[in-house]
Amino acid sequence: MSSRNAEPFEIWVSNFAISVEDYDRAQCAPKSHLPKLSAEEKAMARRLRIPEEQYARRLLAEDYGRDRQKDRGRRLGEGVQDIVTALAKSGRVVRVAFEKQKARWVVRVESPGGPVDIAIPCELADDYLDYVFPGTSDQLKGRISEALGAVGALAER
Repeated sequence: MSSRNAEPFEIWVSNFAISVEDYDRAQCAPKSHLPKLSAEEKAMARRLRIPEEQYARRLLAEDYGRDRQKDRGRRLGEGVQDIVTALAKSGRVVRVAFEKQKARWVVRVESPGGPVDIAIPCELADDYLDYVFPGTSDQLKGRISEALGAVGALAER
């Protein structure tokens, strides 16, 4: 579930959806790009009565979906960090977690007042990441400001 990489914060993604684009991309991928199936995965393909190649393409589509969702988490975390930097004396995004069942992202910010978890509904995150709707950035900024204000982490102006 966790991803530790060169990012300045962790990105946790689980229970994500595979998009049509992820599926189509996996279907068009050359065989050389398909993951090598483990013995357990080969057994699963047999139980599902599907060819191993088809099962491998399904796994590849999942990889594409996971990577896409992690990229969204990275971009959301960077946007939140920009807002935190503008609002607070100090504060650092340390984790961005996708919670599909609750239709939200939870961004953890380490602040002088302690850790702050900021719940961002998927609808707001999608609008922020994908569209330029008037007020979307202000809505996100307001949510972050409220959360940071609750622990006294806002910069005095």
